[in-house]
Amino acid sequence: MDMPPGSLRGLHLVVADIEAAREALIARGVGVQPVEEVRGVYFAYFSDSDGNTWTLQHLPWRK
Repeated sequence: MDMPPGSLRGLHLVVADIEAAREALIARGVGVQPVEEVRGVYFAYFSDSDGNTWTLQHLPWRK
């Protein structure tokens, strides 16, 4: 099944270092929102060139 560009929403990328991941994306020209903390979990949101939305997620207790 083919999905049209931009139809994927809220894809999560769990990363070990959210600030480093965010900076690496920004260095490549991606507009990543500032990191937010919610109940001890850190998130940063962005969209790709097709309009899909992504979430960087950092769980500090996981190494």
